[in-house]
Amino acid sequence: MAVLKPFTCIRPQPSLAARVASGPHNAMTQDEIRKKLQDNPLSYTSIVHPKILYSDRGWGTDRVYKEASNLLENWVADGVMERDLHPSFYVYRLEGQGHRQTGLVGCIPVDDILEGRVYAHEKVREKKLEDLSHHMTVCRAQIGGPILMAYRARKELSSWMKSVEEREPLYHFFSENQVWNTIWKIEEEEECARVEEWVGDIDGFYIADGHHRIMSGVQICKKMRQEHPDYTGQEPWNYVACACFPDDQLQILPYSRLVDGWNGHTRDSLLGKISESFYIEENVEGKMPEKRGEFMVLLENSWYRLQLKEEHRPKSVCSRLDISVLQDFILDPILGITDMKKDERLEFIGGRNQIKSMAEKCKTGEKIGFLVYHTSMDELLAVADAGKTMPPKSTWFEPKLCNGLFIHCFDE
Repeated sequence: MAVLKPFTCIRPQPSLAARVASGPHNAMTQDEIRKKLQDNPLSYTSIVHPKILYSDRGWGTDRVYKEASNLLENWVADGVMERDLHPSFYVYRLEGQGHRQTGLVGCIPVDDILEGRVYAHEKVREKKLEDLSHHMTVCRAQIGGPILMAYRARKELSSWMKSVEEREPLYHFFSENQVWNTIWKIEEEEECARVEEWVGDIDGFYIADGHHRIMSGVQICKKMRQEHPDYTGQEPWNYVACACFPDDQLQILPYSRLVDGWNGHTRDSLLGKISESFYIEENVEGKMPEKRGEFMVLLENSWYRLQLKEEHRPKSVCSRLDISVLQDFILDPILGITDMKKDERLEFIGGRNQIKSMAEKCKTGEKIGFLVYHTSMDELLAVADAGKTMPPKSTWFEPKLCNGLFIHCFDE
């Protein structure tokens, strides 16, 4: 049985929401982020990336994160942000690039994560986890946005959220990542209780995006429980804020790969090795793959279509993912990419405009690009249900949630 609780959060004044809310920074350089903060000092990016904001001060990490904490406190004191007085749920709708999805924002108990009622599909990197936990501890808040969660759609909950969308929203603005954000606040106790009851019919939540943030919340909770052995379980640090969307509304885009270097191969020997497991069609139009088992390859400014031979198709839930097929049949045995997390020759390209980006990067040198068919929600849920993990960078969810709209504090 899933649990989602209403919570009190810090959020922007409605008139300032579009300025405070910050989009994802995955594709931005540090210089672009600095320029963004110069143009808009109220961007929540200042809290998420204070090391970039204060990079010219020569400060240590503790000082930098303390400045981020002070800035958040000042925004509350100055009325840029406001603190909820009563626990609430939020219904959050995102619309962009012809796609719409509506979910529910609330808090999940850390115990549900510890006891396996929240399912993951990725592993976390310890260095990133430690830094994010440090950041959140100093700021005493869940930095970044709510964790993106998926759940198997429930009719009652979907029907209720659709009815909420007919009400007057608290926020409605177009964000810097080209997405319409519309948010409704649900604070009436009886309605919140009904929502909790409907959520209780859900089997469990699946982490779609935010594995490091959720595990940082778990790490902080464990530490606080050691420091406060008389805890009740109701303290804010026992919870993690999440934005939960039905699986039939979430959109996953491909996450492609670019390799710098042919691992000693010539063009002909490279294609020859690939042809042992794939049918190869030459001189095709550069476009995204249209079905599972199909890959588009850019090599010396020419596009090739690969189709996995049926006798090589894996059977296990993880191995049959296209992203795993690419790794197991080409990247590892042919190009020598044995560790996707550490090999500096490997670059990940996500989001939209992958074809253009790939073509630009492959203009010079011995580079080879692979466009991959997107991982499906069914595949993600199956991997999580099996207790397995996907290869790094297997999913790119769009539209992205904005940061700074629902800040879950640990010391309310």
